[in-house]
Amino acid sequence: MKFIGLIIIVLLSTTTSSAFAEINTGIGHKMGSGSSAAPAPAQKAPPNHPMFQPPANPTAEGKVLDAIDGAGYTYLELEKDGKKYWIAGTQVTAKKGDKVKYDENVTMEKFFSKTLNRSFDRIIFASNVQVVK
Repeated sequence: MKFIGLIIIVLLSTTTSSAFAEINTGIGHKMGSGSSAAPAPAQKAPPNHPMFQPPANPTAEGKVLDAIDGAGYTYLELEKDGKKYWIAGTQVTAKKGDKVKYDENVTMEKFFSKTLNRSFDRIIFASNVQVVK
C-alpha cells in the first residue's frame, strides 16, 4: 500500500512540474501541445507613439528656493503662490531663483531619503523637470 501511495505522489509531482513548466514557458500555446516553439516576438509601437513620449508641456511650476543633488536625483524646494514644497526628479541643473516646470507623478507623505539622510513631510516625485530661466 505504501508503494502505491509513493507511485501516486511521484506521478502527481511529475504532472504538476511539467504543467507548471508549460504554463511558464508556453504562454500562448495550448497545454499539452508539446510545442517548444518560442512565443511570437512582441510588436513594437510605431515611432512617436504617445505612450513613449513625455508630455509636450509640463503641467506644474515653481521658483527654486533650494536644490540638492543625490544618487542621480535632484531634490528641489519650490515656492508658488506663497507656498513652499519639495519635488524630486531626475537630475537637473537648477539654482536658487530659477523657475522650473514639471509633471506631478506621485506625492508621498513622511518620506525618508536614505541618500540624503533626511525626512520630508511631503514630497512630489516629478518627471519631465525643466529649468526655465
